[in-house]
Amino acid sequence: MANKLMVSLFAMGLISFTGNLWADDAAPAAAQPAANAASDASAKPADAAKPAAAAKPDNSVKAQMKAAGDLAEAGKTEEAIAAYEKIGELPSKKGESWRLNSEGLAYLIAKDPMPDKAIPYLQKAVAADENNAVAWNNLGSAYEQTDQLKKAADAYQKSIDAAKANGGSDEKAQANLDALKPKLDKMASKSGGDKTNAGADSAAPADKDASVDSSAAGDKAAK
Repeated sequence: MANKLMVSLFAMGLISFTGNLWADDAAPAAAQPAANAASDASAKPADAAKPAAAAKPDNSVKAQMKAAGDLAEAGKTEEAIAAYEKIGELPSKKGESWRLNSEGLAYLIAKDPMPDKAIPYLQKAVAADENNAVAWNNLGSAYEQTDQLKKAADAYQKSIDAAKANGGSDEKAQANLDALKPKLDKMASKSGGDKTNAGADSAAPADKDASVDSSAAGDKAAK
């Protein structure tokens, strides 16, 4: 009987010891998530403290052309010209034609238009791409504003031809040419009666309001 009691007490003691062992083993596991949570909580402020990455400036040709065009439209002509020059010569002939056209246009839309300064740029623009109808029209306007009426008429006609070939609009160039024809007729009539002025382009006053084409060139120059 005493032996049975001792075995029972031993068994109860073993069970109690095993239970305590299981409890001790389980405690660290239960505490582990709390430790991880504390670690995560301490990491979050560090992540939040990181400064946001600064956006990289857009230095694409399209963006630079737009920025230069905005300067021209704001009346900051010389700054616009400097911005176009900073872009530099573009590898594509069509793109370079649009850049040069835009430089010439900056002089034409200035508060005090400077068509004489615009002409060299526009001449280079049509030389780079003879199918640039917009540049031809603007060259015609510059010629007209400097009393070179025959050259203006020729440039307007080339603008019309280029627009038709490209499937574009020739509306502005056609309107400019139609408005110029009466002056050409008057010049021809005057030249017929005065041999000393035969062929002079400046026989009739120029139209200072000849329509220029300020079509956005950013996308086209980027191609």
